[in-house]
Amino acid sequence: MKFLSVSPEAGEWLKPSPLAGAVNQLTQAFSRAGTQILTISPFYPRLMGELENFRCVFKGIEKLRNMPFEVWTGTNPLYAYIRYDDYFNRPDIYGENKFPYGDNHLRFSYLASAALAYADAIHFDPTTFCGQDWAGALIAPIAKTTYSESFGKIPFFFTIHNITYDFHVKESEIERIGLPRVDFNMNGYEFWGKVSLLKAGVFYAKKVILPSPGYCDGIVNNHLGGGLSGFLVRNKEKLKGIQFGLNYPFWDFNLNTNLPIEVAKKQARDALASSLGVDFENRLVMYCALGPESGKTSETLATLLGDINKLNIFVVVKAPKNSPKWDYYTAVASQENSHMAVFDIPPNNNLSVRATLAGADILFAANPTEPSASMILKSLACGTVPLTGRDVGCSNLLSNYDADFSTANALLVNDSAAPDQMIRKLKNAEQLYCSNQDSWNYLVRNAYQFRYEWDRTISQFILTFGEE
Repeated sequence: MKFLSVSPEAGEWLKPSPLAGAVNQLTQAFSRAGTQILTISPFYPRLMGELENFRCVFKGIEKLRNMPFEVWTGTNPLYAYIRYDDYFNRPDIYGENKFPYGDNHLRFSYLASAALAYADAIHFDPTTFCGQDWAGALIAPIAKTTYSESFGKIPFFFTIHNITYDFHVKESEIERIGLPRVDFNMNGYEFWGKVSLLKAGVFYAKKVILPSPGYCDGIVNNHLGGGLSGFLVRNKEKLKGIQFGLNYPFWDFNLNTNLPIEVAKKQARDALASSLGVDFENRLVMYCALGPESGKTSETLATLLGDINKLNIFVVVKAPKNSPKWDYYTAVASQENSHMAVFDIPPNNNLSVRATLAGADILFAANPTEPSASMILKSLACGTVPLTGRDVGCSNLLSNYDADFSTANALLVNDSAAPDQMIRKLKNAEQLYCSNQDSWNYLVRNAYQFRYEWDRTISQFILTFGEE
Protein backbone atom coordinates (compact mmCIF):
# COMPACT_ATOMS: atom_id res chain seq x y z
CA MET A 1 0.00 0.00 0.00
CA LYS A 2 1.18 3.50 -0.80
CA PHE A 3 -0.39 6.60 0.76
CA LEU A 4 -0.09 10.26 -0.10
CA SER A 5 -1.20 12.42 2.82
CA VAL A 6 -1.75 16.18 2.49
CA SER A 7 -2.01 18.25 5.65
CA PRO A 8 -1.86 21.97 6.46
CA GLU A 9 0.28 21.10 9.49
CA ALA A 10 2.85 18.30 9.76
CA GLY A 11 6.51 17.48 9.83
CA GLU A 12 9.70 18.50 11.55
CA TRP A 13 8.55 21.55 13.49
CA LEU A 14 10.40 22.82 16.53
CA LYS A 15 7.17 22.56 18.56
CA PRO A 16 4.43 20.66 16.70
CA SER A 17 0.88 21.92 17.09
CA PRO A 18 -1.81 19.42 18.21
CA LEU A 19 -2.79 18.82 14.58
CA ALA A 20 0.83 18.49 13.40
CA GLY A 21 1.53 16.14 16.31
CA ALA A 22 -1.42 13.90 15.43
CA VAL A 23 -0.54 13.82 11.71
CA ASN A 24 3.08 13.05 12.59
CA GLN A 25 2.03 10.15 14.79
CA LEU A 26 -0.23 8.81 12.03
CA THR A 27 2.58 9.14 9.47
CA GLN A 28 5.13 7.36 11.63
CA ALA A 29 2.71 4.58 12.57
CA PHE A 30 1.87 4.00 8.89
CA SER A 31 5.58 3.67 8.20
CA ARG A 32 6.07 1.20 11.08
CA ALA A 33 3.24 -0.88 9.62
CA GLY A 34 5.24 -1.29 6.41
CA THR A 35 3.19 1.18 4.38
CA GLN A 36 4.97 3.51 2.01
CA ILE A 37 3.74 6.97 2.97
CA LEU A 38 4.61 10.51 2.00
CA THR A 39 3.10 13.36 3.98
CA ILE A 40 3.19 16.74 2.24
CA SER A 41 2.56 20.01 4.05
CA PRO A 42 3.55 23.67 3.65
CA PHE A 43 7.03 24.87 4.51
CA TYR A 44 6.61 27.41 7.32
CA PRO A 45 10.08 28.98 7.80
CA ARG A 46 9.30 30.37 11.25
CA LEU A 47 8.24 26.94 12.56
CA MET A 48 10.94 24.72 11.09
CA GLY A 49 13.85 25.51 13.38
CA GLU A 50 17.32 25.55 11.82
CA LEU A 51 16.71 26.16 8.13
CA GLU A 52 20.11 24.71 7.21
CA ASN A 53 18.63 21.30 8.06
CA PHE A 54 16.35 21.60 5.02
CA ARG A 55 17.10 21.79 1.32
CA CYS A 56 15.25 22.28 -1.94
CA VAL A 57 14.99 18.99 -3.87
CA PHE A 58 12.55 19.90 -6.64
CA LYS A 59 11.17 22.87 -8.56
CA GLY A 60 8.12 22.73 -10.75
CA ILE A 61 4.90 24.33 -12.03
CA GLU A 62 1.61 23.10 -10.60
CA LYS A 63 -1.28 22.70 -13.06
CA LEU A 64 -4.25 24.29 -11.29
CA ARG A 65 -3.17 27.93 -11.68
CA ASN A 66 0.23 27.36 -13.33
CA MET A 67 2.20 28.69 -10.38
CA PRO A 68 5.81 27.79 -9.53
CA PHE A 69 6.55 25.75 -6.43
CA GLU A 70 9.52 24.30 -4.60
CA VAL A 71 9.70 21.07 -2.65
CA TRP A 72 11.93 21.04 0.41
CA THR A 73 12.90 18.10 2.58
CA GLY A 74 14.57 17.71 5.95
CA THR A 75 16.14 14.74 7.69
CA ASN A 76 12.99 12.59 7.79
CA PRO A 77 12.15 11.03 4.39
CA LEU A 78 8.48 10.60 5.35
CA TYR A 79 7.86 14.33 4.90
CA ALA A 80 8.08 16.79 2.04
CA TYR A 81 7.20 20.48 2.15
CA ILE A 82 5.77 22.83 -0.45
CA ARG A 83 7.59 26.15 -0.20
CA TYR A 84 6.03 29.35 -1.45
CA ASP A 85 6.77 32.16 0.96
CA ASP A 86 4.06 34.52 -0.28
CA TYR A 87 1.52 31.97 0.95
CA PHE A 88 3.22 30.25 3.87
CA ASN A 89 5.74 32.64 5.43
CA ARG A 90 3.14 34.55 7.42
CA PRO A 91 2.75 35.34 11.12
CA ASP A 92 0.17 32.57 11.53
CA ILE A 93 -1.04 29.49 9.69
CA TYR A 94 -4.69 30.33 9.01
CA GLY A 95 -5.18 33.96 10.02
CA GLU A 96 -4.41 36.74 12.46
CA ASN A 97 -6.32 38.45 15.29
CA LYS A 98 -9.09 35.84 15.04
CA PHE A 99 -9.69 36.66 11.36
CA PRO A 100 -8.81 34.05 8.70
CA TYR A 101 -6.67 34.98 5.75
CA GLY A 102 -9.01 35.83 2.89
CA ASP A 103 -6.99 33.75 0.42
CA ASN A 104 -6.91 30.50 2.42
CA HIS A 105 -8.77 28.74 -0.38
CA LEU A 106 -6.02 29.76 -2.80
CA ARG A 107 -3.23 28.84 -0.39
CA PHE A 108 -4.44 25.34 0.33
CA SER A 109 -5.70 24.50 -3.16
CA TYR A 110 -2.18 25.44 -4.26
CA LEU A 111 -0.80 23.06 -1.62
CA ALA A 112 -2.95 20.21 -2.97
CA SER A 113 -2.07 20.91 -6.59
CA ALA A 114 1.67 21.22 -5.90
CA ALA A 115 1.59 17.99 -3.86
CA LEU A 116 -0.04 16.17 -6.78
CA ALA A 117 2.37 17.70 -9.29
CA TYR A 118 5.33 16.56 -7.19
CA ALA A 119 3.95 13.05 -6.70
CA ASP A 120 3.40 12.79 -10.45
CA ALA A 121 6.90 14.04 -11.24
CA ILE A 122 8.65 11.55 -8.94
CA HIS A 123 6.31 8.70 -9.93
CA PHE A 124 4.92 8.31 -6.44
CA ASP A 125 1.77 6.45 -7.43
CA PRO A 126 -0.43 6.17 -4.33
CA THR A 127 -3.11 3.60 -3.82
CA THR A 128 -4.91 6.10 -1.56
CA PHE A 129 -5.03 9.85 -0.93
CA CYS A 130 -5.48 11.08 2.63
CA GLY A 131 -6.53 14.67 3.36
CA GLN A 132 -6.25 16.16 6.84
CA ASP A 133 -8.94 18.65 7.91
CA TRP A 134 -10.57 21.26 5.68
CA ALA A 135 -7.24 22.59 4.41
CA GLY A 136 -6.39 19.13 3.04
CA ALA A 137 -9.81 18.53 1.49
CA LEU A 138 -9.18 19.80 -2.03
CA ILE A 139 -6.74 17.10 -3.04
CA ALA A 140 -9.69 14.88 -4.04
CA PRO A 141 -11.49 17.16 -6.53
CA ILE A 142 -8.20 18.50 -7.93
CA ALA A 143 -6.98 14.93 -8.50
CA LYS A 144 -10.24 14.10 -10.31
CA THR A 145 -10.12 17.17 -12.54
CA THR A 146 -6.74 18.85 -13.03
CA TYR A 147 -4.71 15.65 -12.56
CA SER A 148 -7.30 13.15 -13.78
CA GLU A 149 -4.93 11.43 -16.21
CA SER A 150 -2.56 10.38 -13.42
CA PHE A 151 -4.76 10.28 -10.31
CA GLY A 152 -8.41 10.42 -11.38
CA LYS A 153 -9.29 6.99 -10.04
CA ILE A 154 -7.41 7.07 -6.73
CA PRO A 155 -9.78 6.83 -3.71
CA PHE A 156 -9.76 9.68 -1.20
CA PHE A 157 -10.03 9.28 2.58
CA PHE A 158 -10.72 12.38 4.62
CA THR A 159 -9.69 12.76 8.26
CA ILE A 160 -11.53 15.42 10.25
CA HIS A 161 -9.59 16.17 13.42
CA ASN A 162 -12.10 18.77 14.64
CA ILE A 163 -15.38 19.42 12.85
CA THR A 164 -15.77 22.93 14.26
CA TYR A 165 -13.15 24.24 11.83
CA ASP A 166 -14.07 25.09 8.24
CA PHE A 167 -13.42 27.74 5.60
CA HIS A 168 -16.05 29.25 3.31
CA VAL A 169 -15.41 30.57 -0.18
CA LYS A 170 -17.41 32.72 -2.60
CA GLU A 171 -19.11 30.87 -5.46
CA SER A 172 -17.07 32.90 -7.94
CA GLU A 173 -13.90 31.13 -6.75
CA ILE A 174 -15.07 27.59 -7.56
CA GLU A 175 -13.05 27.09 -10.74
CA ARG A 176 -9.92 28.71 -9.26
CA ILE A 177 -9.69 26.02 -6.59
CA GLY A 178 -10.42 23.03 -8.80
CA LEU A 179 -13.97 22.16 -7.74
CA PRO A 180 -16.44 20.79 -10.31
CA ARG A 181 -19.26 23.35 -10.47
CA VAL A 182 -21.82 20.59 -11.03
CA ASP A 183 -21.47 19.62 -7.34
CA PHE A 184 -22.26 23.11 -6.05
CA ASN A 185 -25.57 22.24 -4.42
CA MET A 186 -27.01 21.43 -1.00
CA ASN A 187 -26.05 17.77 -1.25
CA GLY A 188 -22.55 18.65 -2.47
CA TYR A 189 -20.23 21.34 -1.17
CA GLU A 190 -22.63 24.35 -1.13
CA PHE A 191 -23.24 25.99 2.25
CA TRP A 192 -25.66 28.93 2.43
CA GLY A 193 -24.63 30.14 -1.01
CA LYS A 194 -20.91 29.68 -0.42
CA VAL A 195 -18.43 26.84 -0.79
CA SER A 196 -17.63 24.84 2.35
CA LEU A 197 -14.23 23.20 2.06
CA LEU A 198 -15.16 20.81 4.86
CA LYS A 199 -18.28 19.70 2.96
CA ALA A 200 -16.15 19.24 -0.16
CA GLY A 201 -13.86 16.89 1.74
CA VAL A 202 -16.77 14.83 3.02
CA PHE A 203 -18.54 14.83 -0.34
CA TYR A 204 -15.58 13.51 -2.34
CA ALA A 205 -14.35 11.04 0.28
CA LYS A 206 -14.84 7.29 0.18
CA LYS A 207 -14.66 7.35 3.98
CA VAL A 208 -14.49 10.13 6.56
CA ILE A 209 -12.46 9.26 9.64
CA LEU A 210 -13.06 10.97 12.97
CA PRO A 211 -10.66 10.70 15.94
CA SER A 212 -12.82 8.61 18.27
CA PRO A 213 -15.97 6.47 18.12
CA GLY A 214 -17.67 8.70 20.68
CA TYR A 215 -17.00 11.83 18.63
CA CYS A 216 -18.39 10.14 15.53
CA ASP A 217 -21.49 9.05 17.42
CA GLY A 218 -21.95 12.57 18.78
CA ILE A 219 -21.83 14.04 15.28
CA VAL A 220 -24.51 11.67 14.02
CA ASN A 221 -26.78 11.65 17.07
CA ASN A 222 -26.13 14.83 19.04
CA HIS A 223 -25.75 17.53 16.38
CA LEU A 224 -22.07 18.21 17.07
CA GLY A 225 -21.69 19.14 13.42
CA GLY A 226 -23.39 22.50 13.93
CA GLY A 227 -24.71 23.84 10.66
CA LEU A 228 -23.54 20.71 8.82
CA SER A 229 -25.54 18.27 10.96
CA GLY A 230 -28.11 17.41 8.29
CA PHE A 231 -25.46 16.94 5.62
CA LEU A 232 -23.35 14.76 7.92
CA VAL A 233 -26.33 12.61 8.91
CA ARG A 234 -27.14 12.09 5.23
CA ASN A 235 -23.54 10.93 4.78
CA LYS A 236 -23.36 8.94 8.01
CA GLU A 237 -22.46 5.73 6.16
CA LYS A 238 -19.18 7.40 5.24
CA LEU A 239 -18.38 8.41 8.82
CA LYS A 240 -16.21 6.20 10.98
CA GLY A 241 -14.73 6.89 14.39
CA ILE A 242 -11.26 5.46 14.95
CA GLN A 243 -9.69 6.12 18.31
CA PHE A 244 -6.52 8.16 18.01
CA GLY A 245 -3.65 6.82 20.06
CA LEU A 246 -1.23 8.30 22.54
CA ASN A 247 2.52 8.79 22.50
CA TYR A 248 3.31 6.64 25.54
CA PRO A 249 7.09 7.14 25.43
CA PHE A 250 6.28 10.72 26.46
CA TRP A 251 3.08 10.51 28.51
CA ASP A 252 4.05 7.49 30.64
CA PHE A 253 5.87 9.46 33.34
CA ASN A 254 7.11 6.23 34.94
CA LEU A 255 8.51 4.64 31.79
CA ASN A 256 12.19 5.22 32.50
CA THR A 257 12.15 4.55 36.25
CA ASN A 258 9.70 1.62 36.04
CA LEU A 259 8.82 1.89 39.72
CA PRO A 260 5.71 0.27 41.15
CA ILE A 261 3.03 2.71 40.07
CA GLU A 262 1.98 3.43 43.67
CA VAL A 263 5.54 4.49 44.49
CA ALA A 264 5.87 6.57 41.31
CA LYS A 265 2.56 8.30 42.04
CA LYS A 266 3.64 9.13 45.58
CA GLN A 267 6.82 10.75 44.28
CA ALA A 268 4.90 12.69 41.60
CA ARG A 269 2.35 13.81 44.19
CA ASP A 270 5.10 15.12 46.48
CA ALA A 271 6.73 16.93 43.55
CA LEU A 272 3.44 18.55 42.55
CA ALA A 273 2.76 19.70 46.12
CA SER A 274 6.26 21.17 46.31
CA SER A 275 5.87 23.02 43.00
CA LEU A 276 2.58 24.53 44.21
CA GLY A 277 3.95 25.32 47.65
CA VAL A 278 1.12 23.46 49.39
CA ASP A 279 0.56 20.44 51.61
CA PHE A 280 -1.96 17.95 50.22
CA GLU A 281 -1.99 16.13 53.59
CA ASN A 282 -4.15 13.01 53.18
CA ARG A 283 -6.56 14.57 50.68
CA LEU A 284 -7.62 13.15 47.34
CA VAL A 285 -5.98 15.37 44.71
CA MET A 286 -8.32 16.27 41.86
CA TYR A 287 -6.98 17.94 38.69
CA CYS A 288 -9.23 19.98 36.42
CA ALA A 289 -7.88 21.33 33.11
CA LEU A 290 -9.87 24.25 31.68
CA GLY A 291 -8.33 24.58 28.24
CA PRO A 292 -10.10 25.43 24.97
CA GLU A 293 -11.64 21.95 24.61
CA SER A 294 -12.76 21.46 28.22
CA GLY A 295 -16.41 21.92 27.23
CA LYS A 296 -18.75 22.39 30.18
CA THR A 297 -16.16 21.32 32.73
CA SER A 298 -15.76 24.81 34.15
CA GLU A 299 -19.49 25.39 34.61
CA THR A 300 -19.97 22.00 36.28
CA LEU A 301 -17.00 22.49 38.58
CA ALA A 302 -18.17 25.98 39.58
CA THR A 303 -21.58 24.56 40.49
CA LEU A 304 -20.01 21.88 42.68
CA LEU A 305 -17.20 23.80 44.40
CA GLY A 306 -19.22 24.43 47.55
CA ASP A 307 -19.92 20.70 47.94
CA ILE A 308 -16.38 19.67 46.93
CA ASN A 309 -14.83 21.97 49.51
CA LYS A 310 -16.68 20.06 52.23
CA LEU A 311 -14.93 16.85 51.17
CA ASN A 312 -11.40 15.68 51.83
CA ILE A 313 -10.28 16.81 48.39
CA PHE A 314 -7.57 19.18 47.18
CA VAL A 315 -8.54 20.80 43.86
CA VAL A 316 -5.87 21.77 41.33
CA VAL A 317 -7.18 23.93 38.48
CA LYS A 318 -5.32 24.92 35.32
CA ALA A 319 -6.85 27.81 33.38
CA PRO A 320 -5.66 30.32 30.77
CA LYS A 321 -4.24 33.35 32.54
CA ASN A 322 -6.21 36.61 32.31
CA SER A 323 -9.33 34.78 31.17
CA PRO A 324 -12.75 34.82 32.92
CA LYS A 325 -12.07 31.29 34.16
CA TRP A 326 -8.74 32.36 35.59
CA ASP A 327 -10.25 35.37 37.32
CA TYR A 328 -13.08 33.35 38.85
CA TYR A 329 -11.06 30.41 40.13
CA THR A 330 -8.17 32.49 41.47
CA ALA A 331 -10.72 34.53 43.45
CA VAL A 332 -12.22 31.34 44.88
CA ALA A 333 -8.79 29.84 45.60
CA SER A 334 -7.75 32.94 47.55
CA GLN A 335 -10.50 32.07 50.02
CA GLU A 336 -9.98 28.32 49.90
CA ASN A 337 -6.16 28.19 49.73
CA SER A 338 -5.92 25.30 52.17
CA HIS A 339 -7.47 22.93 49.64
CA MET A 340 -7.40 24.62 46.24
CA ALA A 341 -4.71 25.93 43.88
CA VAL A 342 -4.96 27.60 40.46
CA PHE A 343 -2.18 28.05 37.94
CA ASP A 344 -1.72 29.00 34.32
CA ILE A 345 -1.82 26.71 31.29
CA PRO A 346 1.53 27.33 29.57
CA PRO A 347 1.25 27.18 25.76
CA ASN A 348 2.52 23.87 24.33
CA ASN A 349 4.04 22.86 27.68
CA ASN A 350 3.16 19.19 27.84
CA LEU A 351 5.77 18.59 30.53
CA SER A 352 3.72 20.71 32.90
CA VAL A 353 0.52 18.86 32.01
CA ARG A 354 2.21 15.49 32.50
CA ALA A 355 3.64 16.47 35.88
CA THR A 356 0.24 17.67 37.07
CA LEU A 357 -1.57 14.57 35.86
CA ALA A 358 1.03 12.31 37.44
CA GLY A 359 0.71 14.06 40.79
CA ALA A 360 -3.10 13.97 40.83
CA ASP A 361 -5.37 11.10 41.85
CA ILE A 362 -8.41 12.04 39.75
CA LEU A 363 -9.00 13.97 36.53
CA PHE A 364 -12.26 15.92 36.63
CA ALA A 365 -13.49 16.00 33.00
CA ALA A 366 -17.11 17.12 32.77
CA ASN A 367 -18.29 16.92 29.18
CA PRO A 368 -14.98 17.75 27.42
CA THR A 369 -15.23 18.49 23.70
CA GLU A 370 -11.79 17.31 22.58
CA PRO A 371 -12.54 14.99 19.63
CA SER A 372 -10.00 12.27 20.45
CA ALA A 373 -10.42 12.63 24.24
CA SER A 374 -6.64 12.45 24.48
CA MET A 375 -6.69 14.06 27.93
CA ILE A 376 -8.48 10.95 29.21
CA LEU A 377 -5.81 8.72 27.66
CA LYS A 378 -3.06 10.94 29.12
CA SER A 379 -4.71 10.65 32.52
CA LEU A 380 -4.71 6.86 32.32
CA ALA A 381 -1.07 6.84 31.20
CA CYS A 382 -0.24 8.73 34.40
CA GLY A 383 -2.17 6.32 36.62
CA THR A 384 -4.77 9.02 37.27
CA VAL A 385 -8.39 7.87 37.37
CA PRO A 386 -10.64 9.92 35.06
CA LEU A 387 -14.03 11.07 36.32
CA THR A 388 -16.06 11.69 33.18
CA GLY A 389 -19.11 10.62 31.21
CA ARG A 390 -20.10 7.72 29.04
CA ASP A 391 -20.52 10.27 26.26
CA VAL A 392 -16.82 11.19 26.16
CA GLY A 393 -14.98 10.29 22.93
CA CYS A 394 -13.10 7.20 24.20
CA SER A 395 -15.65 5.98 26.76
CA ASN A 396 -16.07 2.70 24.87
CA LEU A 397 -12.55 1.84 26.03
CA LEU A 398 -13.18 2.64 29.69
CA SER A 399 -14.43 0.37 32.45
CA ASN A 400 -16.48 1.99 35.20
CA TYR A 401 -15.80 1.36 38.89
CA ASP A 402 -18.95 0.08 40.54
CA ALA A 403 -17.69 -1.90 43.55
CA ASP A 404 -15.75 -4.23 41.21
CA PHE A 405 -12.00 -3.67 40.92
CA SER A 406 -11.15 -6.43 38.45
CA THR A 407 -11.15 -4.26 35.30
CA ALA A 408 -12.32 -0.81 36.46
CA ASN A 409 -10.08 2.05 35.33
CA ALA A 410 -12.45 5.05 35.38
CA LEU A 411 -15.34 6.70 37.21
CA LEU A 412 -18.16 7.11 34.68
CA VAL A 413 -21.53 8.83 34.84
CA ASN A 414 -24.26 8.93 32.21
CA ASP A 415 -24.11 12.70 31.81
CA SER A 416 -20.85 14.32 32.88
CA ALA A 417 -22.35 17.80 32.55
CA ALA A 418 -24.92 16.93 35.22
CA PRO A 419 -23.59 18.23 38.57
CA ASP A 420 -25.65 15.80 40.67
CA GLN A 421 -24.20 12.77 38.89
CA MET A 422 -20.64 14.07 39.09
CA ILE A 423 -20.77 14.92 42.80
CA ARG A 424 -22.24 11.53 43.72
CA LYS A 425 -19.43 9.77 41.90
CA LEU A 426 -16.84 12.09 43.40
CA LYS A 427 -18.12 11.42 46.91
CA ASN A 428 -17.81 7.68 46.25
CA ALA A 429 -14.23 8.17 45.05
CA GLU A 430 -13.29 10.28 48.06
CA GLN A 431 -14.75 7.71 50.46
CA LEU A 432 -12.89 4.87 48.76
CA TYR A 433 -9.60 6.80 48.65
CA CYS A 434 -9.73 7.82 52.30
CA SER A 435 -11.03 4.56 53.76
CA ASN A 436 -9.37 1.86 51.65
CA GLN A 437 -6.11 2.87 50.00
CA ASP A 438 -5.38 -0.70 48.88
CA SER A 439 -8.66 -0.81 46.96
CA TRP A 440 -7.97 2.59 45.43
CA ASN A 441 -4.63 1.32 44.22
CA TYR A 442 -6.44 -1.33 42.17
CA LEU A 443 -8.02 1.47 40.15
CA VAL A 444 -4.66 3.20 39.81
CA ARG A 445 -2.97 0.04 38.53
CA ASN A 446 -5.79 -0.68 36.07
CA ALA A 447 -5.64 2.88 34.76
CA TYR A 448 -1.87 2.77 34.36
CA GLN A 449 -1.89 -0.60 32.62
CA PHE A 450 -4.29 0.61 29.93
CA ARG A 451 -2.63 1.28 26.57
CA TYR A 452 -3.91 2.54 23.25
CA GLU A 453 -0.91 3.02 20.99
CA TRP A 454 -0.92 4.81 17.64
CA ASP A 455 -0.13 1.47 16.01
CA ARG A 456 -3.60 0.28 17.06
CA THR A 457 -5.04 3.38 15.41
CA ILE A 458 -3.22 2.69 12.18
CA SER A 459 -4.31 -0.95 12.08
CA GLN A 460 -7.90 0.35 12.02
CA PHE A 461 -7.04 2.88 9.31
CA ILE A 462 -5.54 0.17 7.13
CA LEU A 463 -8.51 -2.15 7.66
CA THR A 464 -10.83 0.71 6.70
CA PHE A 465 -8.88 1.47 3.53
CA GLY A 466 -9.01 -2.21 2.63
CA GLU A 467 -12.79 -2.32 2.97
CA GLU A 468 -13.33 0.21 0.19
